Amino acid sequence: MSQGDKNNSTLKSNLKGFMKKRWSLPVLYLACAAVVVSTVFVLQSPGDKEVATVTEEFTANQNRTDWVQDSDEEVTEVNQPTEKMAMPVVDPSAITIHRSFYDQDASAEEQQESLVVVNQSYSTNQGIDIVQDGKDFEVTAAQSGEVTVVQEDPFVGNLVEIQHADGLVTKYSAIKDIAVQVGDKVKQAQPIAKSGVSELNTEAGTHLHFEVYKDGVAVNPVSFAE
Repeated sequence: MSQGDKNNSTLKSNLKGFMKKRWSLPVLYLACAAVVVSTVFVLQSPGDKEVATVTEEFTANQNRTDWVQDSDEEVTEVNQPTEKMAMPVVDPSAITIHRSFYDQDASAEEQQESLVVVNQSYSTNQGIDIVQDGKDFEVTAAQSGEVTVVQEDPFVGNLVEIQHADGLVTKYSAIKDIAVQVGDKVKQAQPIAKSGVSELNTEAGTHLHFEVYKDGVAVNPVSFAE
């Protein structure tokens, strides 16, 4: 027998003797567990921790970016300019106010000129009467909105009513060739009719009677329209 065979035989004998002892298996299990834990610890290198940290930071930054983007969109919507009411004609510089709105704070002379005779009695003018050199002119929407009333009435000269935002309503009468229907969505300055006549104000000839209501109360159109 060679020296190597003798060593192997001795190692096997020692191992068998070791395994016969009662405490040999628990010691062996603990040794294996230590090796596994050490292996896991080695595999979880600092580089893995850095990757995890970078991933968490990227996710947090992405969430912050999304929040900022949503906030910017909300600010953009809030800061959008509100559409201001305009005179319901193509060229405001070409028109004349034939009869003004009856203003409680106006002078006695101005108030008298703003009275309307109805059935042999006086009534206050709830709007303004617009003329343009005695000629027909195009009537446009004073502000974007929805058409809620289209009515044929020779006394007031037909009527179109438009509902707007912020509790505003505009009424257009003494008109003809109406180009809208109830339920139509109209844009500001969109043509809706042409000036006409009415039995209520025959002396004005072809004209437009224009009224503005804020929360159900008649207001001076000149103070609202630019």
